[in-house]
Amino acid sequence: MRAGAALGLVLLLAGASCTGRKKPPSGPGPIISLDTRVTGLSGLTRDGTGALWAVGELGDAALRIDPTTFAVEQYPVLGCPSKTDLEALTWMGDAHFAVGTETQEAGRAHDALLYGRIEGGRLVVGSTDTLDYSLWRLTASDNHGIEGLCHLDGVLMLATELIDQQRGRRWAPVAMLDLETQTWTAHRVGLTSKTGKLAALGCRVVDGTVVAIAVERHFGVSRLLRFDIPEGADGAWIEPRIVADLSKLIDPLPNFEGLVWDDDGSVVLLTDNEYRGVVREPSRLYFIPASALQ
Repeated sequence: MRAGAALGLVLLLAGASCTGRKKPPSGPGPIISLDTRVTGLSGLTRDGTGALWAVGELGDAALRIDPTTFAVEQYPVLGCPSKTDLEALTWMGDAHFAVGTETQEAGRAHDALLYGRIEGGRLVVGSTDTLDYSLWRLTASDNHGIEGLCHLDGVLMLATELIDQQRGRRWAPVAMLDLETQTWTAHRVGLTSKTGKLAALGCRVVDGTVVAIAVERHFGVSRLLRFDIPEGADGAWIEPRIVADLSKLIDPLPNFEGLVWDDDGSVVLLTDNEYRGVVREPSRLYFIPASALQ
């Protein structure tokens, strides 16, 4: 990023405006347009240096986003299985990441959870785990899979875009994976709309409890849900609460497919700028302060 662009960004965050980076009239925070040719971004995570990372759904690139200038550095992805879309991302320490996937195969029984590290300017994917949808007695439709990932102290939490219709309502399958014991726990999180599905996930430990924030979205629906994850290996039916209705805060409403929940309680959201192969605008970051969450 040129010095002038970086200066414009600093002015924006101080409350001034600059071309291409503006605060929406009805929105709670600034918007940052990302300067990259990689489209269809999905997943968002923050590493130990504060930098943000995202992946392109086509499996061709990972992006590092500078925490101060928001300049974008592109890392080719090596080892991604063919015909596999990258849909979720979480940092696991040092240069290691986990990546959630989906495919276009309808009726499949599982999706891959990939592990990779930054080596020689590339994200090199190696070992895998498998999320088996039989944990919920479900199969996945095409283009629906692992949409959210977060990592806490050797445990991964995975949000899926599947729907489990039980007890007279819609539930989203959410899994926990203990990496040391390779133990899976199958939770269900209640959805709050007639059409929404989970599309992104962030988690933190709050007062000794694992707490998550997720995006529930569909056309015209975009909500931030907060819920606690109970201890133990038994799956739970989890009731969330809506902490922000983004459709009332942001106009026009983009498609959010990445989320970071920072320690100060604020949320960073990443947009997917591609729909059915058509790109209409840049990928963007939306910053939601903790004060905008209920």
